Amino acid sequence: MSASVNGLLARFDTRAQIALLVLLALYFLVWPVWRIPFPIEIAQNEGWNAYHADAAVGGGVLYPSPDTLIVNNYPPLSFYALGYLGKIFGDPLYVGRVLSLLATLGLGVLIARVVRQLGGGSGGAAIAGVWFVATMARSYGRFVGMNDPQLAGEFIMVAALSWFLARDKAGKPSELPILLMALAGFWKHNIVAVPATVLAWLWLRDGRRALRPTVVGAAAAIAGLAICVAVYGDVFVANLLTPRPTRLMRAISGIGRSQWIIPALAIWAIWAWSERKTFAARFTALYVGIAFVAYLAQWTGEDILDNAQFDLVIATAIGLGIAFDRAGATAFARRFGIPAARAVVVLILALRLVATVRIEPFLILFDSAYRAEFYAHAQVARAEAARVAAIPGPVACDNKIVCRMAGKPFVYDDFRADMLIMTGVAKGLDAQGLIRQHGLIYFQNDPRGGIESLHRVLIGKP
Repeated sequence: MSASVNGLLARFDTRAQIALLVLLALYFLVWPVWRIPFPIEIAQNEGWNAYHADAAVGGGVLYPSPDTLIVNNYPPLSFYALGYLGKIFGDPLYVGRVLSLLATLGLGVLIARVVRQLGGGSGGAAIAGVWFVATMARSYGRFVGMNDPQLAGEFIMVAALSWFLARDKAGKPSELPILLMALAGFWKHNIVAVPATVLAWLWLRDGRRALRPTVVGAAAAIAGLAICVAVYGDVFVANLLTPRPTRLMRAISGIGRSQWIIPALAIWAIWAWSERKTFAARFTALYVGIAFVAYLAQWTGEDILDNAQFDLVIATAIGLGIAFDRAGATAFARRFGIPAARAVVVLILALRLVATVRIEPFLILFDSAYRAEFYAHAQVARAEAARVAAIPGPVACDNKIVCRMAGKPFVYDDFRADMLIMTGVAKGLDAQGLIRQHGLIYFQNDPRGGIESLHRVLIGKP
């Protein structure tokens, strides 16, 4: 390698590499942070979660009857937490957004800790944590700073993973971390990769010692479900198991949704094969493999979103951190040196992050006219809420934040209507027909009340 290239690599050391990823993470975080205080719908799930948080602490019905146009197919813990936090800090809608942002940052810290626990160095730990935050803000920004329980649930689950690794290294029983994983499942029920990985690891290592934590975890899950049925009745099960069409081809096409993390996955895979007999390689291979299968299995269901992929993003980040730290084990590093291998890894990650035509963070930073649009669109949402409030009786809104601001009860759920139509229960009715059948007034919301109206791209249409 030439002297000039060696000189550049010497300056682009681990500290400079971390700094580059930090700058990118801060840049992409501008978008989810800026939009938090505006009453503009980031996703349809936001008002849905806020309505259920209101019901949890306000004496409402948390799990509705199946003959309504609403459904709650989430476990209950997040709604109570969000509802009570809302009583302390304000509207659950905005509390949920802040909680999601903090969970993203907290996950970055936990990922760095897990990398260290698996034998990685401080540089690899930092790269893993910062890359995760940057990737989430850039590629999964819909969920970062959005009122949704997924990221907070992931935080609880990864905290349990870190606790398990610490206790396992110390030779202590794993039942307590397993119980925390069960608790996380009652925050958000689709976070399965961590408990599946831990239990599989225990069984592969020592089946006899794995029996007790498995029984404890299963008993905790069964007990939790029994408590929920006792508190909410049979409608809890009916809501949780809401029928949903599945298609294998949807999972196959969903593989393309992993494009944001494929470079990091490839970097991890190259290292993991090079050191395939080590503890870190075997554990991360199990974790990544289970997370990938879980993602594809979930993605077969209609209306499943990118949050089904977050287990895989986290597992990839952890594997990436160790791969960066142990880059010397790869053929590339043996030929060109460890500094060159690490520099190439970070440059590949950075190039994937900046390969986007979305320009919202840039506009927020440098275009006052664009920033002013947020205030104008927020005023549109408030004006709509005033008009909805003046309509007598229950109202069905596409934008649930508007209906909630108007003080209207939660009576219409797009997901519920979609599932009734897709499964044939609606008997030929479309969404408008279902709304009329239930005696509701439909309000056509102004698209400026949704965040899509503020999406901007460098070329073409957003």
